[in-house]
Amino acid sequence: MNSNNEISPVRTNVSIGLISASIIAFQLALMQILSYVQWYHFAYMIISIALLGFGAAGTFLTIFRKYLLQNYYLIFPLLLFITAILIPVVILVANAKPVRFDSLLIFQDFHHFGRLIVTCIIYLLPFFTGALAIGLSFLKFSGRIGKIYFSNLIGSGIGGIIALLMMQFFIPEHQPILIAAIALAGGFVSFPRHAGKLLQSTAIISTVVLPALFFYPPALKPSEYKDISKTLLLPKATIEYEKSSPHGLVQIISSPVLRFAPGVSLSYGGLFPIRKAVFKNGNWLGYQVPASGNQQTSILNFTPQSLPYYISKIDKALILDAGTGENISLALSHNVPAIVANEANAEILNLLQNSFFGHKEIKLHQTMVRMLLASETSAYDLIELPVIGSFFGNSGLNSVETRYELSIEALQEMWEKLSTNGIISLSCWMDYPVRNPYRLLSTIELLLEKEKVNGNNEYIIAIRSWSSVTFLVKKSKFSKNQVILTQQFCDRLMFDPLILPGTKEINRGKFNLLQDTSFFSNTARLLSSERNTFIKEYPYRVQPTTDDRPFFFQHIRWSGIRQVIVSFEEGTVPFLELGYLLVLSTFILLIIIAAILIMLPLFFTRWKSKNKLWVFTYFSGIGLAYMFIEIVFIQQFTFYFGQATYAAAATISILLIASGLGSFYSGKLQNITKALLRIPGIIAVLLLLYALLLSPVLSFTIGMPPPVKLLISIILLGIPGFFLGIPFPVGIKHLTTGKQDDIPWAWAFNGYFSVISTALATIISVEAGYLWLLLIAAFTYALAGVANSRLK
Repeated sequence: MNSNNEISPVRTNVSIGLISASIIAFQLALMQILSYVQWYHFAYMIISIALLGFGAAGTFLTIFRKYLLQNYYLIFPLLLFITAILIPVVILVANAKPVRFDSLLIFQDFHHFGRLIVTCIIYLLPFFTGALAIGLSFLKFSGRIGKIYFSNLIGSGIGGIIALLMMQFFIPEHQPILIAAIALAGGFVSFPRHAGKLLQSTAIISTVVLPALFFYPPALKPSEYKDISKTLLLPKATIEYEKSSPHGLVQIISSPVLRFAPGVSLSYGGLFPIRKAVFKNGNWLGYQVPASGNQQTSILNFTPQSLPYYISKIDKALILDAGTGENISLALSHNVPAIVANEANAEILNLLQNSFFGHKEIKLHQTMVRMLLASETSAYDLIELPVIGSFFGNSGLNSVETRYELSIEALQEMWEKLSTNGIISLSCWMDYPVRNPYRLLSTIELLLEKEKVNGNNEYIIAIRSWSSVTFLVKKSKFSKNQVILTQQFCDRLMFDPLILPGTKEINRGKFNLLQDTSFFSNTARLLSSERNTFIKEYPYRVQPTTDDRPFFFQHIRWSGIRQVIVSFEEGTVPFLELGYLLVLSTFILLIIIAAILIMLPLFFTRWKSKNKLWVFTYFSGIGLAYMFIEIVFIQQFTFYFGQATYAAAATISILLIASGLGSFYSGKLQNITKALLRIPGIIAVLLLLYALLLSPVLSFTIGMPPPVKLLISIILLGIPGFFLGIPFPVGIKHLTTGKQDDIPWAWAFNGYFSVISTALATIISVEAGYLWLLLIAAFTYALAGVANSRLK
């Protein structure tokens, strides 16, 4: 190879930074795209696919190492140009009709499971080519691995920031093309003086293809089972508004036949109003409240949610997660003089401000529930959350979506904000088999127990309609008059009482009959001394959630998975925990695919080494543990920032930038052996401290101003991130001293266990909580330190 083709180290580092930025930005954009096209839980699959690309690249490097290194200065920019083309093209191909899968059909139609596998392989391609370019650089410049790894991590961190900016200003269809431009820039920065025809042609093609795809982007079609897909089938349905943000894609649809009837009373005799529907990432968010803010337009007066206004005088109401303003409209219709509400999504908040313009009694906050509760000092007569779940149950496709506003800690914060006679109102759609009502009631019971309230049943009222259940929990005992008013309310609107204090005999099925009356007996058990026994024996998880285990809609137990599989044949999939089952299936699928693409090819190569056990233990351990830590931090900072995309971008960016600084520092270490001994132990101790202190610190500071919270996040993530950036380059540098043949295996082991760790981390966090993830990660780093002590 002509030495004139060599480029300066600065250009190499910049190019590595650019391709790293594009890979992370594409990873985050792909999470949002899949949240819109499918559902939220595929976000973790994308992290695994990205890591799978890195692992497969390491294996490819092992097989073709000699040729690739000899032609590095031609192959490196070629890979960047190919990655730039692949980023938008894979979106186009994966969303083509013959390829695209549907989550709800995976377990019913084998073809869709096959399509899922094909989709994973398609999405793998740009991560593979990008990782191949980075990994090839690691091998080529292993002597200065610290600086190369620094460029990789810093670029990746910046990529997270870029992704957030793009989400704010561009719709999902355009984001991949803009991200591809970053990889394209890296290709030109590393372009050699004497490029061959193949490299020149690829550069020209990528330069032409990207602008064309920007003006003719691939269409993103959501699942046919998503709310928006069915709504668009209505006559003259039109998308009137569309705006993207890190919170997701907000769309407003109008149709002359789109009427709003949210499970209203059977006694309602009026016309159902025509309303525009608001969707976020294709999921129903609510109807658009008329801009006039007319107090008489709330049809919610004929739903169980209006009960608090009929039995108590509400002078000050706190409406949490206001959404499109349905509960605000309800409060206005009862002339509540002071209404405070929150909505984290800026686009939705803008709709609220337009709908209730001129209503001085309403105070809106752009913030998350827990932040508002932490900062508010007023006492409220009513605290109300939106209806939980989906109309007549769902398939559990949101089963691993965190719901911190429904944890026992959140309810305790709400309790503290109640006036002496204040009420918390919690409503949910009925699901079958019944899960959400039981979990809400068990959470309420635990709340009263923690607040040391005697005679719990005197503090709870519950009523149900044909489709929903509303629970009221009061800070003081419900009076006899309030019980009578509740009964009158039910009789007038044809609702049925479920829990009435001081009432021995309740006719729970006067208006809304149930075929399975065990719902009533189970409710009675939850209110009795048998509560804990019922929770343990019930086939689904209905125990209260905590901040450590906030997955509110994950109900299935391990023992019940077999029954779920049997139920596929019975056609009851829409009412089961499909989302969590998809996570489990994805985990198994990733184990197999990663083994085939990463590990299997290596077994056809000769590996002569005296350090096989150490290479496996050390590099697989730090790969598994690093991703466990990342997943924990993403979830904990989702609680802190209130939104998953912000949390993922902030966590990944800060962690990677800090790790990059740690990697840069590792290049200055003279005594590699001492670093191998000390650094894993330091990380293990840090993780143990974080297991004890992270959650309390985040809870204590959650109400602080955003700039202060960002600074706290940088400190909390930056300290461990710095040390986490040292083990990998130090380990690679150790192998450069006469053990170069071990490097590809080290890369492969690290990649394989990183791939399977994301889905595994989700499963562990659901089953045991985030605390266990940190403890396992601490143990793994400690084990790596012990393994290092045996190095000669």
